[in-house]
Amino acid sequence: MPGTQASATATFTAAYRQHASGLRGFARTIIIDHHLAEDVVHEAFLEWWQHPDRHDPARANLESWLRTIAHRRAIDRIRSLEASRNRDRRIGIRDHHGTDHGLEQFDAHFSRARLRAALSELTDKQRNAVLLRYLGERSTAEVASDLNITLGTAKTRVRDGLIALHQRLQADPAAA
Repeated sequence: MPGTQASATATFTAAYRQHASGLRGFARTIIIDHHLAEDVVHEAFLEWWQHPDRHDPARANLESWLRTIAHRRAIDRIRSLEASRNRDRRIGIRDHHGTDHGLEQFDAHFSRARLRAALSELTDKQRNAVLLRYLGERSTAEVASDLNITLGTAKTRVRDGLIALHQRLQADPAAA
């Protein structure tokens, strides 16, 4: 985007208006989730805004170049989500919507004192997310809403909190 800042902004705005809708539709053919597709489109335009020199009009028109960037970002998102799911499966953490996750379930394996001590060692953010999700029997989406954070952040806090909790509970084999 050559020229002054005002010229660059006008060029960017015009290009966004012309290409964003089509790029969103293209991204949704790769990523079904509307919000993730929207993120991919924003990332493609952000790439162009931050690094305009990477687009060579002699090699590809802007729409083709943006589609290439969006395609790469969409594939990265899919791979990241798949890796996250595989990691969760590997460590045995899943969203069990119909299961009772009350304190009694933990008491079957651990004493309340050990559980409270392990919970107290988590960060406040992890502890709040884990308590809402499992003791409060909230879905991950509800945890995100309650804590005013994104769904991805809620999933990460719950997952990381459970991993840390598991490590702390397993660290004291004599108390088991």
